[in-house]
Amino acid sequence: MRENLGKRFGCVPVTAGVLKNALSRYKAPQASLMLRERQGELVSLRRNLYLCTPDDYSRELIANHLLAPSYVSYESVLSRLGVIPERVYTVRSSCLVRGREFENATGKYEYIRVPRAYYPEGVTLSRTPQGHAYMEARPEKAVCDLILATPGLRIQSVRMAREYLEEYLRADMDAVAGWDVELVHRLAELTDKKKNDLFQLEKMLRYECL
Repeated sequence: MRENLGKRFGCVPVTAGVLKNALSRYKAPQASLMLRERQGELVSLRRNLYLCTPDDYSRELIANHLLAPSYVSYESVLSRLGVIPERVYTVRSSCLVRGREFENATGKYEYIRVPRAYYPEGVTLSRTPQGHAYMEARPEKAVCDLILATPGLRIQSVRMAREYLEEYLRADMDAVAGWDVELVHRLAELTDKKKNDLFQLEKMLRYECL
């Protein structure tokens, strides 16, 4: 009987080594793997990483596996949570190594490096509709990540912080009003890059949104 890899691994990305082990009863596991890819049963996400369910997957979960450790952030989080109105087509994540980009049959993925001390603060565990866990930024951190990653952006006052949210991001200010101000303060303390920008965001949230 032909091994049903989709039933066995579901929508969780799997390495080539794990797949070859699952196909070890075949005389040529590598050839079987390549045949399944040609037939569309497997989707290549990057070298040595595959998806066994071509029509049922989470891009956020894939993003965590394409480059680890990483967490989904930036507009990807803000759009999914309805904080900003735009639909987002590239899944953007933060990571600890030099930034990378990937493109495969499931879409585009971008990774941006953040400071090591800053990395874990404000990261939460979310779940796909199938119940699989992945890491993503809380919305407060997604905005802080955006500020750190946007070239030429300078937030030098509370007014500019509000304009950034209202005019540049077109954020839902009712959602912003419930954000954790202390988290933004901790994030500002943990980075040397654009520290003052994050403090201005904190002040705006503390004195205008609470």
